[in-house]
Amino acid sequence: MNPNTSLRWRQIHLDFHTSEHCPNVGGEFDEEQFIDCLQKAHVDSVTIFAQCHHGWCYYPTKTDMRHPHLQTDLVGRMLAAGKKAGINMPVYITVQWHDKASREHPEWCVRRPDGSIEGPPPKHPHSPKKQGWYRLCCNTPYLEESVLTVTREVMEMYNPSGIFLDITGESACLCDWCLRDMREKGLNTDNAGDRMVQARDVYKKYLKATSEIVWAHNPDATLYHNSSDKKGRHDLYPYWSHYEIESLPTGLWGYNHFPVNARYFTMLPDCQVISQTGKFHRMWGEFGGFKNPIALQYEVGQITSLGCHCMVGDQLHPNGKMDEETYRIIGEAYERVEAREAWLEGAVSVADVAILSPSAVHKNRELECSENGAGLMLMEAQIPFAVLDETMDFAPYRLLILPDSVLVDDELKSELNAFVAAGGKLLLSGDSGLNPARNGFAVDIGAEFEGMSPWDVEYIVVGDEVADQMVRTPFLVYESGVTTTVGDAEVLAETWQPYFNRTYGHFCSHRNTPYDKPADWPAVIRKGGVIHIAQPIFRVYDDQGMQLHRDLVLNCIDLLYDEPLLTVNLPSCGRVGLMRQPQENDRLVLHLMYAVPIKRGQTHVIEDIVPLTDVAVSVRAPREPTRVYLAPEDSDLDVSWSDGRLEFVLPRLEMNQIVVIE
Repeated sequence: MNPNTSLRWRQIHLDFHTSEHCPNVGGEFDEEQFIDCLQKAHVDSVTIFAQCHHGWCYYPTKTDMRHPHLQTDLVGRMLAAGKKAGINMPVYITVQWHDKASREHPEWCVRRPDGSIEGPPPKHPHSPKKQGWYRLCCNTPYLEESVLTVTREVMEMYNPSGIFLDITGESACLCDWCLRDMREKGLNTDNAGDRMVQARDVYKKYLKATSEIVWAHNPDATLYHNSSDKKGRHDLYPYWSHYEIESLPTGLWGYNHFPVNARYFTMLPDCQVISQTGKFHRMWGEFGGFKNPIALQYEVGQITSLGCHCMVGDQLHPNGKMDEETYRIIGEAYERVEAREAWLEGAVSVADVAILSPSAVHKNRELECSENGAGLMLMEAQIPFAVLDETMDFAPYRLLILPDSVLVDDELKSELNAFVAAGGKLLLSGDSGLNPARNGFAVDIGAEFEGMSPWDVEYIVVGDEVADQMVRTPFLVYESGVTTTVGDAEVLAETWQPYFNRTYGHFCSHRNTPYDKPADWPAVIRKGGVIHIAQPIFRVYDDQGMQLHRDLVLNCIDLLYDEPLLTVNLPSCGRVGLMRQPQENDRLVLHLMYAVPIKRGQTHVIEDIVPLTDVAVSVRAPREPTRVYLAPEDSDLDVSWSDGRLEFVLPRLEMNQIVVIE
């Protein structure tokens, strides 16, 4: 990461994936109309396009990849117009999706172990052409003949302020070039682990080659390689100048993906973060699809509440003319951001609760569901939190949550022991706390590990200490967990077992076998400042969303986490972000948000904003404030101060509000 990178707050990601079947490409582009749309929308940076997923270039390339119907040098004209208007313009280049190359050189495509090409779903029933894109392997001549050539041309011809390389990542491949290299390295082509070793080598080769080209021409250029979130991959971070979280909440990602990921990447040293949402109702490239303006305003509010810079995705029409209604809608959102930038600049997160990310610790995206479930619970309870990996400092936090799947090696064991010895509290669930061999606990939970439960589902019956707002009869967990023999721990809840495991030939009713009796192991135990929940309750919550699971976790947190940093009487759809601005005498900036996404069709939408009144807030602050006011309204609030806590009532919350604590 580059600590000197200075990112703009109001950005556009302007796609231009334009088929060779489209005529008059760029024929109606007009600099004045282009810049006028951006300025009316309060845009200060736009990522434009040099080469798209179809494989076509939109500048006078010396290769054979110039779009056959391109009418003008779109790249050059856009960059010149942007420079004149003071609008920053990084340039987009596709990497592993390239339709032209995949058609002309199928041997360059990523190959599965069975020899088939990794690519799109089956053909559309009403079209002879495939839909989607085949993935290209960067270990083939494709890397030099397309990716590096285009990157080099763009840097030499235009020297832009940055490069955005899209569709990158570690692709396990058995093309002819990867087969040759694996054999030369002594890797087993039949072994999935060895195939990933090769994939990592190929990805590093690509990262090194492209980064060297960009930074050799412009050492100050921003550079980002877009791929699936890479939590915990510190070996990759030197190739980025910053991080971008692609997260269209109404598309594949949902409204809970961005805030959990943001709380990890903003914790990386010297890492500025951009979050990409979209103007589309649903998904990228949706011509004529418009997100509700209210939803976009909420989304940029949530992005900035966590210290991230805003980016809204759009796609330019093939004729090169900007859609003015799109930029009217974006402008309504970005006008709000611009008015609030004084309270966003340089802000860093404030939290004393953290999630230790299983996906980051174990470099395995399949484990994200557990940290997502934990993050959702904390967001719904309005508890500020960070997401960490094992390399980060645990000392600033009072409570550390290890959700479901964090195995503890000797180094991490030492760090956790030091954390607990210094007064830190731990909440673990499922396998978390087990050693890497999974044959015993590396964390002292006051019980001995006996193995995994033999049941397909389990039930929990709570005891008095964790019974607030809970039912007292057995409630379903949908999965089963670990079994233990209790030593010097206190049992807070029991595990109950079903009559039998459900099979196709041995079942009862529609869903799961009824509960039978208490099992021989507990569900929740406590030893001092450590609580362990036997079941993978965070993964289950991410999948099932049963409030009882969240209530149980919050009751456990109440036992470990007294004098919370922040309390707010918001409903579960309320969201908070607590930030600190070091350059402004460490003033606190509290973001309060409330909107309710509803599912309509296959899309979660935000449409109706219901104002809330008399929102009570209590925050622990390092000193008595000199002033507490609303921003950007600049109106003071009546507050009280006692024993290190600031308390006030926000008279009205309509979608989002900033409270500044000087």
